[in-house]
Amino acid sequence: MLHTIGKNNVDRLSKAWFYCCESRNPFLQIFFVLLSSASILCFLKFAMPHFPGPYLHWIHNAIIPIQIIWLYVSYYIVCTANPGIITPKNIKAHLDYYKYDRLIYAPKDCSTCKLQKPARSKHCSMCKACIGRLDHHCAWINGCVGENNQRYFFIFLMTLVQFCAYGAYLCFQIYRGMIIEWGLDKAYVYDPLTHLKTPYVLQHDRIIGAIGILAAVVSVVVFIFLAYQIYLAGRGITTNEAFKWEMIEDAIDRGELFKIENIQSSANGKNYTMHTSIQGVRTRERKIESLTEIDNIYDKGFMNNLYEVFFPPRF
Repeated sequence: MLHTIGKNNVDRLSKAWFYCCESRNPFLQIFFVLLSSASILCFLKFAMPHFPGPYLHWIHNAIIPIQIIWLYVSYYIVCTANPGIITPKNIKAHLDYYKYDRLIYAPKDCSTCKLQKPARSKHCSMCKACIGRLDHHCAWINGCVGENNQRYFFIFLMTLVQFCAYGAYLCFQIYRGMIIEWGLDKAYVYDPLTHLKTPYVLQHDRIIGAIGILAAVVSVVVFIFLAYQIYLAGRGITTNEAFKWEMIEDAIDRGELFKIENIQSSANGKNYTMHTSIQGVRTRERKIESLTEIDNIYDKGFMNNLYEVFFPPRF
């Protein structure tokens, strides 16, 4: 490869790959804004002339601008909010708030930040910082979702679901009005090549149909993701922790997880081990047979967990 395109070009490609795929960049943010703006402009140009209609009240002319503005505002807020970066000034407050469960989290230092890692925190290599109660790094907002901005992330997802569902509903009502007003309930276009019959109204205004279908698909996909995020948050689990709990469950299924019942001197600061013994330390261990034997100390109950997401502690 070096002989074909040269070392300098290989270095450029490597740097481009690192920037696009392994570091923070605004590409997906730009893509989201462009896609949203293009869809909105198409809707305003091709769909708005049908307002008001047989099934569309004039009030939608006032609601639509508010919906559009709030979509961009909520996206701006979640993209610019501090996710909960841990600094020397707030490290003590973070350490005091969450206890170590000594299964997923145990006292240790971050090798990059040179700070002790509070429970539920994680260092993000893209953001180059430790984030309190890190959920995940989201390329769509070009940053992490953590303790301080997860509420804004949820609000943005709710806004996007509602916005797209509303847009799909409006497109459907436009088509419904056309069918009734023009008497096209039984009008079809026949394709002699495919032998398929398509409703005439879909052939007449394809752009409105495309916008409606796109909005419906996006609303369903984002709703499923939002429901999963709320489900995890309600259980007192972050996305990052969900993967770790899956690893713990796999270890239990393999019979490899033991709880240390009695420790004469701590070897690794944990109450659980993936081995049958710890060399140099006298212990009594009990094999974990089921995930129900392990208590998630961060689960405070569904409503309390969600309250903590929407009203996080101030550090």
